[in-house]
Amino acid sequence: MRRLVDRVPAQSASGWDAAIHGFLVLFCLFAPHSIALTQGAFYTALALWLVKILWRRQWPRSSSRLDVPIGLFVGLTVLSSIFSYEPTVSLKKLGSVSLVLIVFLVVHQVRSLRWAKMLVLMMVASCLINVGYVFWEKVRGRGLQIVQLSPKSPLAEAGLRPGDVILEVDGRVVHSLAELMNPSAGKRRVTLFVYRPEIYFRRTLPVGSWATAGDLGVQVRRWRRFRAAGFYGWNYFTYAEVLQLLAAVAFGLLLEVQRKRSWIFILLAIAVVAMGGAIILTVTRAVWVAFALAVLVMSLRAMHRRAVLLVLVVGLVVAPWAVKILHQTRGQPFFSLREPSIAYRLAIWSEGIDLLRRRPRHLLVGIGMDSLKYRWREWGLFEGGRLPLGHMHSTPLQIALERGLPALLCFVWWFGVYLALLWRLTDRRRASLDWVGRGIALGLFGGTVGFLLSSLVHYNFGDSEVVMVVYFLMGIAVVMGRGAEECGATGG
Repeated sequence: MRRLVDRVPAQSASGWDAAIHGFLVLFCLFAPHSIALTQGAFYTALALWLVKILWRRQWPRSSSRLDVPIGLFVGLTVLSSIFSYEPTVSLKKLGSVSLVLIVFLVVHQVRSLRWAKMLVLMMVASCLINVGYVFWEKVRGRGLQIVQLSPKSPLAEAGLRPGDVILEVDGRVVHSLAELMNPSAGKRRVTLFVYRPEIYFRRTLPVGSWATAGDLGVQVRRWRRFRAAGFYGWNYFTYAEVLQLLAAVAFGLLLEVQRKRSWIFILLAIAVVAMGGAIILTVTRAVWVAFALAVLVMSLRAMHRRAVLLVLVVGLVVAPWAVKILHQTRGQPFFSLREPSIAYRLAIWSEGIDLLRRRPRHLLVGIGMDSLKYRWREWGLFEGGRLPLGHMHSTPLQIALERGLPALLCFVWWFGVYLALLWRLTDRRRASLDWVGRGIALGLFGGTVGFLLSSLVHYNFGDSEVVMVVYFLMGIAVVMGRGAEECGATGG
């Protein structure tokens, strides 16, 4: 084997690595903004990595203690897909499971501790672009809210009413009545994407001969009470989860910065405040709580008494403001069992647990990924169709139901090992990291705690944009652990 490796020119290996590293940079830059570009960068880097392995004829060795739980989890997922009620559907879903290869790609291609830190900092810095966009968009407005509407208006005939918000016309966000009144040339009908508190729907509207606002019989104003989603369209939950992970890294760096009055400290403080504000503007309660607890956990882990006190004080000041935004944006209290989204979760959780316990087969291998989308009538889910169709809105329940209890145990094992790794990295007495490395490790620890807390009431593990960031940061943590051990072994 050594002879085969020696035959490979050094320039070839370095050329492969340079190309892969270039796509990893693109991955970091696009991850906070676009799923298509991020996945494209990952799959290209993965393909280059596999070609490099075949070229060198040297399969990579074991990377970390995460290998076994990840391997078992993926194996049980494949097994559940084979025995699925809808095997064709479940087997196709394995494409999203392949995203876990991000962990191994990062571990085997990012060999330098310095390079690992640079990639994380790139991702956090890139995220600040969409944070700035969120505040700019809040000032500008997004969509048109109907203030008054004539009963004879074409919009009224299409089922719209005062208070509704016209978000898009034929897939384009509207900012003025002129954009609504002047559809694309040759169009006979336009499709409106409309928001009504906690409901999104579409309406088709025949194009009339209107030319002025009076012809439409409507008065509108720019809408600013939307839920922030960055560049993810209207996927505010996805944006909130990604933002929480990266904001935690920024806060971890803020806790560990050496000179508290330096320009680096000031920039990090501004970044944390801006990212925290953007999280509030997503109006996603679970992520609010997750990020708040993550920040508290990081402060306690770093043993910063002043930071803990400051976090508690800021929390008391910000909480009333956040609750007010929640009421204005969604018209809901912070917590109530009668509130629609909470009542919806309680209903489908009960149905999901009942389905899980219905047969031993479900406990062992689950029903198969996405099978409930095709068999929900047969199983009596979503109150017979009276509730919106979707998933279980809980990662543990979704994994157990679709893949079985053994897969859920492997998931717990997997993230337990990961948290243990991050715990060691954040121990100043054991990890030989500089303040940047400690800050990133602390941020990864807090962000992971927040991700897992949010997963109790959201199926964030099924969100590709979110898990790509989780997997990338997980790979970075393994690289940092390896780097810290090497530094400790060499005494510096």
